[in-house]
Amino acid sequence: MTKLSMPTAKSIPLLGAGTYPLVGEDCYRAVRMALGQGLRHIDTAQMYGNERDVGRAIADSGLPRSEIFVVTKVDPGNLSASRFVSTVARSVDELGGPPDLLLIHWPPAEGEFTAVLDRLMAEYRKGNARAIGVSNFSPAMMRSAQKHCEGAIVNNQVEFHPLLDQSAILAAARELGIAVSAYSPLARGAALKPQPISAIAHRLGRPPSEVVLRWILQQGVVAIPMTTARPHHQPHLDGGPLGTVSWRPFPSPIAGRERHYGRTPSSP
Repeated sequence: MTKLSMPTAKSIPLLGAGTYPLVGEDCYRAVRMALGQGLRHIDTAQMYGNERDVGRAIADSGLPRSEIFVVTKVDPGNLSASRFVSTVARSVDELGGPPDLLLIHWPPAEGEFTAVLDRLMAEYRKGNARAIGVSNFSPAMMRSAQKHCEGAIVNNQVEFHPLLDQSAILAAARELGIAVSAYSPLARGAALKPQPISAIAHRLGRPPSEVVLRWILQQGVVAIPMTTARPHHQPHLDGGPLGTVSWRPFPSPIAGRERHYGRTPSSP
């Protein structure tokens, strides 16, 4: 089974396989497919209801667990003192061991902010996560979290694609030594449609998805697209003939199209 050589950000492989909204055998097969094609970064979450499926696929892959980078996230409903410890323990059990990266899936309420970070740090110190981070945090939240955790936050997973300006997030992350991961990197397909992207894809003779993912990766941002179609993982991995995809032919974000395609702060 081939292992693809991928650059990393804070030890996180730059290209991973997302698993939302897959569950059961669909999730199991998708993870096995991704690993079979050389990907070594799998993203899941308590909220997705598929940690056991991910853990089973990894166990059945025959690969050393040390070769696979696994990310999971604590559900917003599990951030309380009464649920945090037990649900993280369940995640560890279902995944077959501690995740390489444990994230807070959504910013906690202001009054619970530091207490939740303390719970996250406690799990890290107990060995229930090899590294810790956050998700959907604003620049101000990132600064507060990194200061409170004394530099232990290594990742902020956010929606990131050509139709959404996340330059402030990226700048703050670089300042703080935090890697950014992109969920919904293709904006649920919407990022493949704008004329500037399709024009670049046509000129290079490559799929629009490769153009978008290559642009994300070359910024040092981790991308975690989800696909169940076998041909889709492999072409994105090293940029191939794409080289460097210039962002200059279209502004960032593409004019008149900026919007969220993943969850928004008002979503569960």
